[in-house]
Amino acid sequence: MANASQCLEEGAGRWPPRPPGPYSEAQRLALEELVAGGPEALRAFLRREQLPPFLSEPEVQAIARGALPPTAGPEPAAEPSALGASLDASSSLTYFPERSDLEPPALELGWPEFGSRAFRGLTRVEAHFQPGCGDSIYGCKEAVRRQIRSARQMIALVMDSFTDTDIFKDLLEACSQRQVKAYILLDQSSFSHFLKMCRDLGVDLEQEKLMRIRNISGKTYYTRSGAKIVGKVHEKFMLIDGIRVTTGSYSFTWTDGKLNSSNILILSGPAVAHFDLEFRILYSRSKPINLKEFSGCKRNKVLDQLVRITVASRDVTRENFLRMEFLYLRAFVGNLKRKRSWLHASREAVYVSNNVMHASPPLTKRNGSLVMRPRWSVER
Repeated sequence: MANASQCLEEGAGRWPPRPPGPYSEAQRLALEELVAGGPEALRAFLRREQLPPFLSEPEVQAIARGALPPTAGPEPAAEPSALGASLDASSSLTYFPERSDLEPPALELGWPEFGSRAFRGLTRVEAHFQPGCGDSIYGCKEAVRRQIRSARQMIALVMDSFTDTDIFKDLLEACSQRQVKAYILLDQSSFSHFLKMCRDLGVDLEQEKLMRIRNISGKTYYTRSGAKIVGKVHEKFMLIDGIRVTTGSYSFTWTDGKLNSSNILILSGPAVAHFDLEFRILYSRSKPINLKEFSGCKRNKVLDQLVRITVASRDVTRENFLRMEFLYLRAFVGNLKRKRSWLHASREAVYVSNNVMHASPPLTKRNGSLVMRPRWSVER
């Protein structure tokens, strides 16, 4: 006899039964159990309803760790144990995904215009594999860098992870030397690694006027309890001047460039129009990043390093004082460039006891008022 989930999904009285569609009420209820009670609750639910496992162990662990709890509101009602109870009035069969009343972000740097039947060049396909054979053992990375160097108008990139410094330097060179506009969409789960790469390279993204960087996520699955599961972006493609596209399994990371096996295709011709449309759809769903906060974090780290430095009396040398002065100048010059004040917190940053010798630079005049420069302390 068919169980409740089979009757619900296949439909009773139909012969031959229709193949199951993409939506599964049984799987939805199982995810509710996983988010609410963890992996053990999921396994108990599958045994109770006599359902086969549909998630691998890595997927179970990733969903359990990545599920976001409800933001606010009353406690949700308990999930019914039986599948048949999901048809009552409290069921979430009619939930809707997020919708926004905001206008989609504009491609303000410009975008190549092609009509619906515009000629985008002859249809060509190039395949590159890594590790390759012969002289080109790093075929994917070399092909990507060649494509970036060939760009003359625009580069539009969608990537799951971007930490390859060589490829990023090629993008910076294209923007600064050839005035190529660059749009970059990165998965939000790995976005912090991209920002760290920029910080390690000393790149101030606020100064890159021909580069627009935004983050994006996959689909969001909402549970009845109010929790949500956010998917990741696994799309990887790079659009060049609207006439060529590079796509494949290759990610812009050092490990994919040196260790992992991967491949890419370089396409031209009518197929490029599909990637053109897909990028604009993804860009409309993307979210901006606050580069000023990112710059503020860099300055705060320099300030923390400056005001908390303490050296023993045996280390009071000219070298140490020059080091402290360098830290001050580095932080203060950056502050003048961005016209942001952070020096007011310097007095509270360090507790100075009686057995300490003070070394405080004089007052500095800024914006018509006197401001105390950061001070450091040297233990006796």
